[in-house]
Amino acid sequence: MTTLRRLVVSQGLILWALGLGACSTAPMPTLLSLPLPPAPAAAASKVPASPASVASAPRFLTLRRVNIPEYLQTDAVRYRNADSTLAEWPNTAWAERLEVGLTNQLALLLRQALPSWTVCDSHCPSMPTGQVLIVNIAPLDYVRSAGQLRADISWRITGPGSTPTPVHVGGGSSSTPVSPDTPVGQAAAMSQLLDQVAQDVASTVR
Repeated sequence: MTTLRRLVVSQGLILWALGLGACSTAPMPTLLSLPLPPAPAAAASKVPASPASVASAPRFLTLRRVNIPEYLQTDAVRYRNADSTLAEWPNTAWAERLEVGLTNQLALLLRQALPSWTVCDSHCPSMPTGQVLIVNIAPLDYVRSAGQLRADISWRITGPGSTPTPVHVGGGSSSTPVSPDTPVGQAAAMSQLLDQVAQDVASTVR
């Protein structure tokens, strides 16, 4: 009986050691983020504001959290590998939840596209000229078989206090090529999509 007990304990210790070894050798995931937008041209940043823009009241735009499908609200980097199934890139994770990264990136792009505006990704000061931007992107799928990021975008801008009647609306369907066929290529396509949204919003409110 003693010998059998020793054998069981010995085998248990071996399995425990193997488990620890597997855990210690598991690769750390690569953290992925959306690429930073290019810095504004130095010459453009030195152009003095016109008297009309200086005299006008400050304009504020509050960007709400970008709405995306729930299956993308995670740090896993997912793509569509069939009509009804998704897959994940191995050993790769978003550095922050995707909807957070999309919101932060869109805020940066809007600040570049609307230099005379104050763009906030939380809450702007309560001002009579303040407006609220709500963006919905669903689906937002990298369809690997087609090599495209496919998305349907809708956005609306409401007045101060989230007035029920939108002041501006916009959106549409988009198919953005993904190259290379990697998580980095997927992130770059998402950034390109957000740039299109920022330019669309900016051209509407200017």
